[in-house]
Amino acid sequence: MAGRYIVFGTAGHVDHGKSALVRALTGTDPDRLPEERAREMTLDLGFAFLPLPGLDDAAAIVDVPGHEAFVRNMVAGATGVDAAILVIAADEGVMPQTREHLEVLRQLRVSAGVIALTKVDRAASERVARVAAEARELVADTCLAGAPVLPVSSVTGEGLEALREELARVAASARVRSAQGPFRLPIDRVFTLAGAGTVVTGTVIAGSLGVADAILCLPQGRELRARSLHVHGRPVPRVFAGQRAAVNLPGIAKEDIERGDVLAAPGAFAPTLMADARLNLSPMAPSPLEQRTRVRVHHGTREVMARVIILEGERLAPGESALVQLRLEAELVAAAGDLFVIRSYSPMLVVGGGMIVDAHPPKRRRGRGADEVAERESLAPAELARGRLEQAGPKGIAVGELAVQLSLPPGAVRTMLEALREKGRAVEGRQGRWLSAGAVEAMGARVLSELANLHHRSPLMASVPLAALSAAIPLPPEERECLRLALEELGARGEIELSGERVRLAAHQPQWAGRAAQLREALLRRLQAAGLAAPSPAELAAAVGAPEAECRAILEALVANGELVALAPGITCHPEAVAAARARVTRYLEAHGTMTVPQCRELLGASRKYLIPFLEALDREGLTMRSSDRRRLVSRRPAPSRGL
Repeated sequence: MAGRYIVFGTAGHVDHGKSALVRALTGTDPDRLPEERAREMTLDLGFAFLPLPGLDDAAAIVDVPGHEAFVRNMVAGATGVDAAILVIAADEGVMPQTREHLEVLRQLRVSAGVIALTKVDRAASERVARVAAEARELVADTCLAGAPVLPVSSVTGEGLEALREELARVAASARVRSAQGPFRLPIDRVFTLAGAGTVVTGTVIAGSLGVADAILCLPQGRELRARSLHVHGRPVPRVFAGQRAAVNLPGIAKEDIERGDVLAAPGAFAPTLMADARLNLSPMAPSPLEQRTRVRVHHGTREVMARVIILEGERLAPGESALVQLRLEAELVAAAGDLFVIRSYSPMLVVGGGMIVDAHPPKRRRGRGADEVAERESLAPAELARGRLEQAGPKGIAVGELAVQLSLPPGAVRTMLEALREKGRAVEGRQGRWLSAGAVEAMGARVLSELANLHHRSPLMASVPLAALSAAIPLPPEERECLRLALEELGARGEIELSGERVRLAAHQPQWAGRAAQLREALLRRLQAAGLAAPSPAELAAAVGAPEAECRAILEALVANGELVALAPGITCHPEAVAAARARVTRYLEAHGTMTVPQCRELLGASRKYLIPFLEALDREGLTMRSSDRRRLVSRRPAPSRGL
């Protein structure tokens, strides 16, 4: 069950007794590799359950290598550490990796912990006192300032109980990681078990995971499920933030997953090749950081190379801080608020670290880019959501995408968006896509402008086809939802009228005047008198004494305006004639059940040239149904449409 869990991490110079101290505290040898035992030196990460007074199974310890050649492994082990045990050998005192490991802890903001003076059985009391004073001075201006200094011996057991009590006190007051957010576990170890398959371990840094829950292995994006979960070697139904966990993953080979990969809740995180960050260059850095310097970025349990784009100024001096953009050479699974450490390319020294401000930014330019990142750094999550929505423009953004960008649970993001909608600042589209009200408003302005242009070009048309409007506003597929929402909003406000596949400005009326008005009246009279046997456009043009092209244009406008009905190309009838014929066919079928084409010809007195298009139109309308050479009424008849 969720509760207070804590992971301690060792830190300190090689051969200062970190692993021996872990063995003495836990009874577990953290050096699991044969090579480590043969060389009597820690090469990789080791893990153990740490029994503490009053904490049951809530504490674990990560043992890290102290040699300078394995700082990469040390930083990977420091991920997820809540408190530190800084180990300093009483017979040697502070050494180079003591300082480097302390700098890693500082950059990862590990602010709780203790200082263990080991090997006191090898040093005189005066020497122990001097090293204790040296240790206090070392941490005075660091994250461990004021931490207790406890002399211990892993050989004699001196001081171990006092150390356990102090670790329990630290654990009781340490921060509690939230189990409410999306699950994330950076993988620090991969192995296989006979009969089980691939197993990965790591510290759950957020959320929780249950047996059979779906998870993604990132950056590959492979979907998996946890077959079983273990904490401290015991099976559990669910693991929570702050716990060291082992996850059995069926369906993936050991070779397809590695340290640095991340198990994460689906849809909550995505790999990135760029990140905006606040970078702090260590006072220990041997030189300033120049523009576009290539560095090693340690994030989670992963190390990648990156170029540092300094957004403020041209260089960063030791001890200074600046907003930067990290241009990564391999993908990271990062989120806003994540901490990271950087090491120089060569020699490989810890030179700084910082916090990610935006894990999915656009490419920034210096100057203005710094302002953009600073604004992002200072905004509350709800304002960030609004900003991202506005930045998305007419493309909009899905809840899942926004959740990844803001490093927030999808449910929390949806709540923010709904609050913005209530304030009139956001609009929800189809398939969970959201747009800013400003983007929809801007699209609406384009619609009104283009409709006005189309009406100006076709003044006789009461409306224009939606296809013509779409052609006038060419949009990529991802922006068409914005157009639909704009049309919907304009219709709701009464600024446009939509009818089927046609649209018009509400205030627009066909501009019939002069010769066009005279021809309109003449054509309507002749077609009303003709019934279904409508004259062709050429015949009508000859009858009214006008060019055929002019007559065709007016007939097209009258059809578009609903004043005439087009049964087929070249056959345009008056709607009264069509309505009368429809009524006669309906009465006949109600009386006789079926009708053939000859029977219809006898009923209506029209030739097949006009009857066939008329009857096919009745079929399309849904009034009749054809079976062989006969037609019958359908059981449910819709109301006549304007098309027929």
